[in-house]
Amino acid sequence: MKTKSNNSLKNINKDIEFYNKNGYLIIKVFKKEDINSFENLIKSKVDKVIKKKRWKLKFYHDHVNKKNNTKLTKTSKRYINVNKKILNRIKKNKKISNLLKFKWSHSNFVIPDQNYLLGKTNTTNFTRINKNEVPFRIVVPYKKKYSISAAPPPHVDLNAGKVIKSNNRNKSPICFTLWTPLIGFSKKYTLQVAPGSHRIRHPINRIEKNSKYISPVFEKKYYKKFKFRRFNLKKGEAILFDVNLIHGGTENLGEQSRVNLEFRLYNQNRIGLSS
Repeated sequence: MKTKSNNSLKNINKDIEFYNKNGYLIIKVFKKEDINSFENLIKSKVDKVIKKKRWKLKFYHDHVNKKNNTKLTKTSKRYINVNKKILNRIKKNKKISNLLKFKWSHSNFVIPDQNYLLGKTNTTNFTRINKNEVPFRIVVPYKKKYSISAAPPPHVDLNAGKVIKSNNRNKSPICFTLWTPLIGFSKKYTLQVAPGSHRIRHPINRIEKNSKYISPVFEKKYYKKFKFRRFNLKKGEAILFDVNLIHGGTENLGEQSRVNLEFRLYNQNRIGLSS
């Protein structure tokens, strides 16, 4: 028993050490059935715009034009609602739970609704805000001229929306992002991140002026200083990363449309919710 316990503690320490250095962890979170369910939920939303029968989400780029693509990728309705089974997958994941406890001293998170995150509602009522709305993103192959509209340039989530307003790096981040691919798992598709960039206080004056994105994006001269990595992932794996980690600007170099979810896990004790 002691040996097993000691090995478990070593693995936890190893994960924490890696995260503190790099700002991310690659974690097996979901089952194949979950991924398929997510894909179906997204497709049901896309079907309202692409009114065709018998088409597959991975060939999304073959069925949309620039206007439809913009409509689908720019709207505040670009999310799905996840159920308790999915939340429990995340809550019971030991790697996620251990990291949250290390950073927050607890593992209680909330996934707020999009209106709250975008500053479109002033309510702080927990029941109204805790909607478990998870944004999805569809990025068509780079050869399509309008692909970049769904793939914002490198940025951090620290200043996104209403909840986070400071550019100060914090040892106890208010939020973690769980980037989960549904279609596209190789380096040609997956999110690029700049390891270690979460440890830097990124200057506000290096943020691009008049940005059209929710998360303020950095000037090209600034983010070019960082080295980026992309990963080969397996179905069900996700990238859990720090809110201050530079990421994005990830072109889809594959032949299929890339589809992913972005679970944002907010510290329930720090976002000012009332019961």
